[in-house]
Amino acid sequence: MKIGGIDYSLCSPAVVVIDTETSEAHGHYLTDVNRNAKTYDLGWFKVTGQLHAHNTSPEQRYDQISDWAMAIIESCDKVVMEDYALGAKGKVFHIGENAGLLKWKMWKAGKPFALVGPTALKKTATGKGNADKIEMHRAFVEATGLNLVEAICPGSTKVANPVSDLVDAWWLAKQP
Repeated sequence: MKIGGIDYSLCSPAVVVIDTETSEAHGHYLTDVNRNAKTYDLGWFKVTGQLHAHNTSPEQRYDQISDWAMAIIESCDKVVMEDYALGAKGKVFHIGENAGLLKWKMWKAGKPFALVGPTALKKTATGKGNADKIEMHRAFVEATGLNLVEAICPGSTKVANPVSDLVDAWWLAKQP
């Protein structure tokens, strides 16, 4: 069985697909930063970063991001996506339009998916519903033995994109 986890956003979406039969996983993310568009072979976890495609409008960007995600989850038997954060600030309407288009495409394709709220995700991963990125990454390292900060952002002391997005997507794919 293949399970996809989606941490969806406008700038740094991430998708992780876990094959429950082989215990292998493949993480994918989009980035606007050239140096982050790389492939990493981390043993059981392969990670591929791609540059965002050029787009002429927000709607074209939403379409391109959702097409990218749909291509990745095509082989998944189940998909779990992070739901909206209730206290979100910023471009909440843009985020809603972006995520809504992906949900519509999954529904249209007959792809079963579930939504998990950010607080529930953090509680599952760390035991705390208000865990920060550092605590989420620490829980990932404890669960997997793999330090994504060291592997993807060597020398960094921060848990930033794309690492935090990949961590969240992995935990989403691990949801019961």
